[in-house]
Order: sequence, then C-alpha cells, then structure tokens
Amino acid sequence: MKAKVKAKAKRTGPRQGTVVVWPSGVEERYGISPPTRWRWEKDGKIPPRDVAIGDKTGWRPKTLDDAESLKAKA
Repeated sequence: MKAKVKAKAKRTGPRQGTVVVWPSGVEERYGISPPTRWRWEKDGKIPPRDVAIGDKTGWRPKTLDDAESLKAKA
C-alpha cells in the first residue's frame, strides 16, 4: 500500500508582528516594491535588519519607528 502524500502548503511568514517586521511588511508599510526595498537597504535609507530567526531576517518595529522619527526631525 502506498501512503497518501499531502500537498505542501506554500509557507509565508507574517507581514508584521509585535516582535518582527519582515521584508514584505516593510514593503507594505512604505508602499514600495522588493527591488526598491533592497536599494533602500543598500543606500542606508532604512536601518539594517536587527532580527534573525532561523534563516529569515527582519526588523524590530521600534527600529523602523526610531529611524522614521529621526528622518522627521531632520
């Protein structure tokens, strides 16, 4: 007898949480595309990622909030 094999569901991380904002959440937050987010990271327009869980990296919400408030003051 062959065992039934379930189809794998596509895994997606949360867009935003209380602990981590994933790259897709940053794109949604600022209304930008993935290439723009990458360019902003490279150019320093958004702070470096400061959270790593497994092989995924993201930002603490406070990190992004602090960066926004510094830009607003400038």
